[in-house]
Amino acid sequence: MNIKINDSMLPTGERGKVTLDPLNSPTLPSRYYTDEGIYRQEMTHIHRKAWTYVGHVGDVPETGYYFTDTVGEQPIVVVRGGDDVVRCFYNVCPHRGHQLVEGAGKLKAKGISCPYHAWMFHLDGRLGVARLTEHVKDFDKSQFGLKEIRIAFAAGLIFATLDPDAPDFATEMDGFVENIEHFLPTAKDFVVAERLHYDIKANWKTVVDNFSEAYHIPICHPQLSKVLEQEMEELKAERRWTFNRFKSKEGFPGFELTPGSPYYAWQAWPHFCALSLPGSNNLIVLRMAPDGVGGCSERVDIYTPKGEENNPNLGAVRDLFMHMFNIEDIAIVESVQRGLASMGYDQGRYICDKEDSWFTEYQLHWLHMQVLEALGGDGQGAA
Repeated sequence: MNIKINDSMLPTGERGKVTLDPLNSPTLPSRYYTDEGIYRQEMTHIHRKAWTYVGHVGDVPETGYYFTDTVGEQPIVVVRGGDDVVRCFYNVCPHRGHQLVEGAGKLKAKGISCPYHAWMFHLDGRLGVARLTEHVKDFDKSQFGLKEIRIAFAAGLIFATLDPDAPDFATEMDGFVENIEHFLPTAKDFVVAERLHYDIKANWKTVVDNFSEAYHIPICHPQLSKVLEQEMEELKAERRWTFNRFKSKEGFPGFELTPGSPYYAWQAWPHFCALSLPGSNNLIVLRMAPDGVGGCSERVDIYTPKGEENNPNLGAVRDLFMHMFNIEDIAIVESVQRGLASMGYDQGRYICDKEDSWFTEYQLHWLHMQVLEALGGDGQGAA
């Protein structure tokens, strides 16, 4: 896993000190899910430094198409320029700070126009028009362009980082792009079939934790147990991402499957999770973005090849998320968050085995080690 962590970064709770070995370690103390000070440290050291999934190149198919998002509590806009280059900027006018655009779609003009004072910016971020500035002494238009944000692409997915000094995506996520493209070779040409959004009353880690382990699946998702063979075909656990490959069972009424169909799952630091469910050609991306210490803004994007948006099997996949699996998981994580805030709980144990089976909590420990590495011990003093 190559985590750069030392003893001083490992916190202690009522069951003792967290260890690098998941076989003998208590879990993170509950303060890591409820303390405002730790949350602010995470915002600084994780969410404003890591590479964050924001969308797909299919969202900006032609010149002038754009979409907005929030990364690390910062407003951003992604737009395709006239030179066919996709760029990302802070979604704020450098004149007085007004938000430039909202939502997503195609710009009506050939550039981005601020609705406050009508400053107009070219799609490469350069300031084009600034009313009356010819009367302003020493005004230099080249100093008032939009502030650009680094982006990277992975099988058509777009990632952004607010940190100008962050390691390159290809270095940080070494092998990630190749892995997705190996199993989903046409993913870069997918289009969005459905977008779902859930406001969850739980810390972002509580939600990602739940995705990270399958120990709960036979208990909490009995229908999913009819879809998934419990013997994993492959596990890859890299520095910043993991991959799980399974085979399907026969499914259940309304979601019948050919036994042995492939089922894939990816997880990438810090809160990117993705699935490719059997039954249709799809990629389901989940992003568990922080929304306050006790809140999570979960986004679910369902991608498929163009022309297959109305595939009945894909509709079944969407309904599984809308009405079954995700609803079950939301109830779980909100209950866990309430328990984490209780005086009756501080730490549990990672349930793991030497084989790092997916139906244990190995990947949960993998995630927590990266949280502790990023914080560098800053959560130690929180109460």
